[in-house]
Amino acid sequence: MIYKFADENQKKISSKFPSSHFLGNPKNVENLLLWSTFFRRNLHRFAIDYLKVHLHLYQILILYLMGRSRFITIIAVRSAAKSWLIALYACCICILKPYTKVVISSATKRQSKLIVSEKIKNELMNKSVALRREISRIKDNESEVIVSFRNHSTIAIVPASENGRGYRSTCCIREEFRQIKKVIDDSVLSPFQIIRQAPYMVLEPYISMKDLQEDPVDIYIGSSWLDNGHWMWDIVDKTYKNMIHKDGHYLIALDESIVLKHNIKTKSQLVNERRKQDSLTWRIEYLNERVRENINAFFPYNILVQNQVVKNPFYPRRITDIKSKKRNPHEISKQNGEIRIVSCDMAFVEDEENDKSVFSCIRLLPEIITVSTEAVKNLEVKQGYRRIVSYMESASGGDTYRQAVRIRQLYEDFDADYIVLDSRHAGIAIYDLLAKVMYDEERDCEYSPLSCMNDESVANRIKAVGAKPVIFTVNASQKLNSDIAILMKNTLEEKKMDLLINRNEAVEEILMNIDDYRLSMDINTQLFYEQPFLETQMLINEMINLVYEKKEQTGVIVISEQAGNRKDRYTSVSYGNYFASLLEKDLLSDTSSYDYIFDYS
Repeated sequence: MIYKFADENQKKISSKFPSSHFLGNPKNVENLLLWSTFFRRNLHRFAIDYLKVHLHLYQILILYLMGRSRFITIIAVRSAAKSWLIALYACCICILKPYTKVVISSATKRQSKLIVSEKIKNELMNKSVALRREISRIKDNESEVIVSFRNHSTIAIVPASENGRGYRSTCCIREEFRQIKKVIDDSVLSPFQIIRQAPYMVLEPYISMKDLQEDPVDIYIGSSWLDNGHWMWDIVDKTYKNMIHKDGHYLIALDESIVLKHNIKTKSQLVNERRKQDSLTWRIEYLNERVRENINAFFPYNILVQNQVVKNPFYPRRITDIKSKKRNPHEISKQNGEIRIVSCDMAFVEDEENDKSVFSCIRLLPEIITVSTEAVKNLEVKQGYRRIVSYMESASGGDTYRQAVRIRQLYEDFDADYIVLDSRHAGIAIYDLLAKVMYDEERDCEYSPLSCMNDESVANRIKAVGAKPVIFTVNASQKLNSDIAILMKNTLEEKKMDLLINRNEAVEEILMNIDDYRLSMDINTQLFYEQPFLETQMLINEMINLVYEKKEQTGVIVISEQAGNRKDRYTSVSYGNYFASLLEKDLLSDTSSYDYIFDYS
């Protein structure tokens, strides 16, 4: 039975070594060849038996399929140990196949680097003595991240950008691939792929044996996303189709039951997450659903997420800061020419099932570009205002005095210049309170009166000496609401409104750098820091669920929410955007004066 499956060169291996050497024994050589073949076909056994890594059943199945696959797509919920499994697979394949070149790429280099720094160095190497023996060096700096193995295999971290060109890979792993631009995957990452260049493959008879050539491996891994034409779903559909009709292609999907089954998260943790998340985010992030975009949606998802770029939220003062008379540690200094508004949509029924009052803090930054022509050099051209939605807050309706006080608190904390107020229904009652001297019991201070700047009849309701005309009231008609909706869509399409990044990205990139958030065990403290990002996600969820109808006779667009949904956040931000557009006319005009008189008929 010795060398039953070996070729002529393999049968001579033992003769190349002295008899005292381990490989000088023909039986040991045969065992080496057989075990290498077995482990290559069963990566899970290699991880368990050689690396001594404990695996759950689902991880065993996935690792086995990854070892058999040339093209695999994994869509899994957060906390399903995707990154850890990528790291383990990369280490296994590098050890078993010398001269393997694994490239791991994601939209941000920091995200990919965590696979090396956290998963390989801090977790796998600490658990596996065998893995530590196999790795010769880890280079981990700002310019280069490479894991080098003693058998000349490597794992390289490469950014998914134009700067990533020039690498070669026998296995290319796209981590959180939905965040990678398709053009980058097509023009930068896919061209990396080459056949594994083991030295014996360039010698006869192996160089002529085409069936020995190994196709490079493509792996796409990430979480679910809205099905709105994103290229990730083309990859998913392609993988599924090929899995049905040919070997070597696999599609795997994992929902929240995995993290519960294997005690990665507790039921109470998921319940708390469910309470914080909007329904769309929950369905995508935890139920792992493929949610299709409503064809009647007035605001497509892609025009909203393309504007999610803000990483520095504003936070109002907390009661602890007020009592200790501390300055707000989260205040944002005003830029030259900056205008700030607090835009409000009011609710008056104190019930979770009904509408909510929403307060949006919006920064308006004037943008000016310098151009040169043959006639004029260095000509300054005003571009209008960039809107930055720095903070959002929602609360149940009810007590009008409490809501009026909260508006004034945000107005002072945000160093705002104007308040935009929906004066319909009982909104006028909020105005009446703002137009008087108010006492804030929580902060033990008194607020001076404010007055309406754009509606004389509202301004005449209450006249107080010295009241600043800073409240812009909106009493919208169907026509004005149509104009506001169209204006909002145009602003988003032109990328003139910046929204906060999503909550999960914020936790990883921003909040974990804040000691008060990272070290706190208090859920309210954590929620305080997460709230602006959560509210932004809820705003997006509201907006993509808004459907529209165009009236045939008037051409008016009527925006409405579907059953069970709200549009309070949309109203708050869109009214603020409308007011910003009016201020923009002042900015772009030749005169510094502007008469705020508007016709709502």
